[in-house]
Amino acid sequence: MHPKNLFALDLGTTKFCIAALMWTQDKPRLKLIDIPADGMHRGMVADFSKAEKCLKELIDKAEKELDVLIDKVIVGVAGSHLRSHLTQHTVMLQRQSCQHRHLKRMLEEVESKEEVPFRELLHCVPVGYRIDQREEVENPLGFSGNEVTGRYFIIDSDKDYLKDLIRICNNNGLEVHRLYSEPFASASVSVDDEAKRLGLAIADIGGGTTDGIVFQNGKPVDAFTINIAGSMMSKDLAVGLGLPIRGAETVKHEHGLQYYGEPRETRHQLDPMAKKVFIILGSRIHELGSHLANELKDYRGLLGAGILLTGGGSQVKSIDAFLSDRFRIQVRVQQPQIALEGCETLRLTARYATAVGLINLELGRLHAAEQQHGSWSRRYIDQFVNWIRELS
Repeated sequence: MHPKNLFALDLGTTKFCIAALMWTQDKPRLKLIDIPADGMHRGMVADFSKAEKCLKELIDKAEKELDVLIDKVIVGVAGSHLRSHLTQHTVMLQRQSCQHRHLKRMLEEVESKEEVPFRELLHCVPVGYRIDQREEVENPLGFSGNEVTGRYFIIDSDKDYLKDLIRICNNNGLEVHRLYSEPFASASVSVDDEAKRLGLAIADIGGGTTDGIVFQNGKPVDAFTINIAGSMMSKDLAVGLGLPIRGAETVKHEHGLQYYGEPRETRHQLDPMAKKVFIILGSRIHELGSHLANELKDYRGLLGAGILLTGGGSQVKSIDAFLSDRFRIQVRVQQPQIALEGCETLRLTARYATAVGLINLELGRLHAAEQQHGSWSRRYIDQFVNWIRELS
């Protein structure tokens, strides 16, 4: 048994992308289709009509290539309007053992408490539980006490912006099935469980923004957005080198920070353009590093697995070595990967981390829904069951 065809939509600053997961002879097939974006700025819609027209072009192209009607999509949400925080809530056990009904009630009360005007709750993730004054545990079921207190990681968004985002999709004949925050989507296909337990920050360097999420003890505890990303790097090169944007993109991908990564004794052998690109690009990436350092200052010494980079901007040559020296901790670039039933794990380019992650989160939600019937692997359910909060 498998779900119906799934379509995920990533409305990025530099590209609009559809990730399509379809089944042929009971085997999954993942297809990624994208076009240059229009009407977007820093991960958000800036021109409604241009974005709407661009989405129509993408849907027309995808339906033609896939030979299928796309009428229902999962959509990623990004931008500075996303906010995150930790909260806690307590329910009484009255000397009884903690049961599923207590946790369900606690989650419902937390979600109710987090309902505020003009904000929409996207994710409410259990981080840990404490019975009375004991040490925090991941699973409180079966423990007896007077009360149980849960800690939750919250991500919410601007409700009116979500309405506009949904309307752009509706005007193109698309029903928005679910909304997920893009930092969660990228993390779901980029971070392994061991790294999350050690402590890790993931930074998805997109076209308009760098979206981040921090893990401690295996759980998400913070999220952030930095308004520095790939398109700003390209514009710097275009101005500094007197190139059109397309030419700046070419030299960015050809040289990146290669000059920095090359041993000093052999740098003279490189194309002279490599040094010029490094001087310009290095300044902007140093600024990005400064903002990252500020966002992560409260986690100094707590990121045992370092910082993980993904997204299209992470493909700049030697960006990991450059930022490793900036932070004095491990910084690595990670390609997204997704495990599909009956197939080998697929590894894709980092620029598709969000689109593939949206598919991954929705698969996790569907797998969790099948838990009672035992038709999906327990490992997959455990990985995602606490990561999903359905938008009402």
